[in-house]
Amino acid sequence: MMPTLRERKDLAMQFPDDVARMKRCLKAAGKQVEDDDVVYAWSDYSDTVCAEWLSLCEGDDALLSILLAHLPPAGTRWRIPITDAEDDSGAVIMSLPPALLVQIGWKKGDTLYVAMDEPGVLTVQRVD
Repeated sequence: MMPTLRERKDLAMQFPDDVARMKRCLKAAGKQVEDDDVVYAWSDYSDTVCAEWLSLCEGDDALLSILLAHLPPAGTRWRIPITDAEDDSGAVIMSLPPALLVQIGWKKGDTLYVAMDEPGVLTVQRVD
């Protein structure tokens, strides 16, 4: 099972040398990625053999091939900052980027359903 965002952050702290090597390998191939993306990719690969975190392969070519096959597709994950509503209610404001709205076909006035699937991870979907 894929680790949560919190678990991926913990993995990045547990395996900083692995994360740095994966990022260097991808950078050499022209891909700039965040720590979470490489942790996601390696966790996904490890999950295919029912492992939590496999040791990295010896060669960079093999490592690159695995990472490219397991990186999340561009545009499938969005990091959206939230701000306090500043009304003492504890509510927050989440501004969805226009590129995201175009990509998923949402428009102003759509009704959205928001649920916290796990701590720190929201699912947002349009209600038809």
